[in-house]
Amino acid sequence: MTSKLENFATNYFLTRALFLGIGFSVIIGLSKQDSFLAFGVGTLLGILLIFLINKIQKFKGEKKLCDVLKEMKGLGFFLRIVFLLFGMALLAEGLTFIQLFASSFFLIKTPIWFISLPLLLLILRISKNGITTTFRVATCLFPISVFLTLISLGALCGYATLDNVKPLFVTETMDFVKSVFYYTSLSVSPSILMLVTNKSNSTWSYLFGSFTLVAKMFLILAIIGPLLATIYRFPEYIILKEIKLLDFIEKIENIVALSWIFDVFVYLSMSSVFIKELLPKKKKGLVHGLVVLGVYLLSFLVI
Repeated sequence: MTSKLENFATNYFLTRALFLGIGFSVIIGLSKQDSFLAFGVGTLLGILLIFLINKIQKFKGEKKLCDVLKEMKGLGFFLRIVFLLFGMALLAEGLTFIQLFASSFFLIKTPIWFISLPLLLLILRISKNGITTTFRVATCLFPISVFLTLISLGALCGYATLDNVKPLFVTETMDFVKSVFYYTSLSVSPSILMLVTNKSNSTWSYLFGSFTLVAKMFLILAIIGPLLATIYRFPEYIILKEIKLLDFIEKIENIVALSWIFDVFVYLSMSSVFIKELLPKKKKGLVHGLVVLGVYLLSFLVI
């Protein structure tokens, strides 16, 4: 049984995880300076989907996800396959973008396959210990992540210029709708991984995570403007280079960026646990290890 704090912390990380290297860049490319408005509207739409996930959790009750799917027989077997593919897709996406992020800023000359290898081993270790360990790790990382996030948001406010955001409402209707859809799907879809736990309520953690995303998007646009934001692959990291505290503390972007690393780490751990939950009981540990290894190879060899 996981506690409310553990559920809150875990879903907070999941809400933010898919925006590193993909969410901000894709949406800015579509809606430019209207992107933070798309984030706001997408949050409102996302709440409705979070309510749906909460209803499913309530229906599931204390039962494990695999037991519920087994009771559903044919439909349950089909959903198990869909969920497995979904979990593997999320795992591959997370591994791909953490590799790109690290190779772009930190380990430029290091082979991509080597960058995420320690992370892969750590994920397998945490998954072996079960869901309890995953949620406890997320709870330990949560206050650190919140502190780094709030520090970065507060420090960057002084560099924001409203002229970079004006004029608003310049995006074509279809592009704005696409942006809203992308935000909603990227922020809500990882919350489906929470189905492996019992009686979790993701509403407030989703709203808190979304608040940090909306604020970060606004600062990206207000600091470097929509034109430069569309050029950079990781605009959310680029603006961290502006941080300067007390007129002498600077070059701390790598420390502050740990909050994004935590997001992806918890997200990958939950994806791995989700996959393991859905596998057959016979030799589950071995099969799970092979599946995760296969997704790892796919992420850097193909994707």
